[in-house]
Amino acid sequence: MLLELKIRNFAIIEEAHLEFGAGLNVLSGETGAGKTIILNALGLLLGSRASPDMIRAGEKEAVVEGLFELEGEIAMPELSAGKRDGGSKELLVRRVIAEGGRSRVTIDGELATVQSLGKIGASLVQVYGQHEQHSLLRAESHREILDRYANLDDELASYRERYARTEEIRARLQDLNRRERERADLLELAKFRATELERAGLVAGEDEALSQERTVLSNASKLAAAALEAEQALYGADGAATDTVSRAEARLVDAAALDPKLGDALEMIKSARANLEEAARSLGAYASKIEADPARLEEIDNRLQELTRLKRKYGGSIDTAIETLQRSREEIGELEGIGESKAQVEAAVAAALDELAAHANKLSSTRKRAAADLGRKMETELKSLGMRSPGFEPRLGTLTAEDAGFVHSGIALGSFGIDTIEFHLSPNVGQPAMPLLRIASGGELSRVMLALKRLEAQRRGVATMIFDEVDAGIGGAVAQVVGRKLKQLSRFHQILCVTHLAQIAAFADRHLTVEKEERRGSTRSRVAVLEPGDRTEEIARMLGGEVSDKFRRAARELLDRARE
Repeated sequence: MLLELKIRNFAIIEEAHLEFGAGLNVLSGETGAGKTIILNALGLLLGSRASPDMIRAGEKEAVVEGLFELEGEIAMPELSAGKRDGGSKELLVRRVIAEGGRSRVTIDGELATVQSLGKIGASLVQVYGQHEQHSLLRAESHREILDRYANLDDELASYRERYARTEEIRARLQDLNRRERERADLLELAKFRATELERAGLVAGEDEALSQERTVLSNASKLAAAALEAEQALYGADGAATDTVSRAEARLVDAAALDPKLGDALEMIKSARANLEEAARSLGAYASKIEADPARLEEIDNRLQELTRLKRKYGGSIDTAIETLQRSREEIGELEGIGESKAQVEAAVAAALDELAAHANKLSSTRKRAAADLGRKMETELKSLGMRSPGFEPRLGTLTAEDAGFVHSGIALGSFGIDTIEFHLSPNVGQPAMPLLRIASGGELSRVMLALKRLEAQRRGVATMIFDEVDAGIGGAVAQVVGRKLKQLSRFHQILCVTHLAQIAAFADRHLTVEKEERRGSTRSRVAVLEPGDRTEEIARMLGGEVSDKFRRAARELLDRARE
């Protein structure tokens, strides 16, 4: 149950503090005064989407807080174990909208996500607005209503998973069928690629190694001359580096015997001489081996041209060409075995469809039982709403092949099963039941939706029900019947109702008014709880717009009648 709602800097509401009680809580006020804004603020606490446009002009953030009373054990994994087990009786939810659209959620002082807030809100509060009444005019919404009544959420989720899996397997079969039709061309192309690449004998990094070898062969004489010249400078020519170093070594040998401090320098010179001699030998060997080889150079050029062609054709590198060869081999194996693969996938599709059809039939059986139960209970509810002998039938039909995703053994299977569902209503004795969207008036739609919401809330155990302008399309005696029904509902649920009709407001246990005022060039909404005497004035205003003795008498009569 919602105990308190605090709103600050939200739309045209500067600050408001609303206290609600058990029973029927009514909000009334002139059009545009801010009643819907209050419900929008409450919607934020139930997980609705936030927008920076909601922040009052000139302010940096909007804040909405709600205090809920929990009753008994709560089946909400988002809450702590203590609250789920009834360890705490109150739940404080806070939502802050900051500039830039950033939104923060806290539940009992702990940060939470909007998604978890939405799940908690759905368990605490059920909202009914005018758009839901209009949705009754769409037959597709009737299935959703019946499925919620039948508690089919988990079963439907499981069915949809199977449905998606069946679509995936069917898509695989369709691809195999396409490939089978194109099999000869695809197989020929795959074999050609594999043959061409296998003949090429590709080796990773081969192009880089050949390019390096080509550079050496193209510059063989220059490289040989450089090696010989360096070898002579180190070892062979007069005044070679090794001779100079050898003299330095001989000169230091005796000196090091006199002063050991020269030992390190002597060892380094010995090492340098050895390294220079080894370098000279290596250069000599290099110069004797390297020579121009036009035949090998031509062979390398031809191979590099072939590799360049293959790289351009198969992805730009030797590695991608090798990968293409591997894929082509795999494709050849798959195409040559496509008959066996197709048989396996066909069997998988058949098994998936069998499983899907069995699940759909199970859903249908549950819906039929729920439809019969819903029909009986709806007739009772509608009688209590002033229909003398109503007939209400949720009729199940069969999905057509045109509207189905699959047809299996003559059964059309859609994403929600095999059923179509449409509500039929017979408002009067002797009148055959007709589709709701063809027969129901505005008042009858209001009563049907009110009855459906009552049954849904009862089934789900929701503590609070919110009705936003439930009076749309009704008036007079029907409005009084709806008001009385809301009063009856309030024995089992806390009811918050926004209304323009005095006949409904008269039944309130707590009556709040929303007024809009202009002060210092700014527009504000103000909320007040009405005392008994003030209620007469407000209901008189709702009856006639202008408050007069005539409407005051009518207001008192409505209040007296509501207390009966």
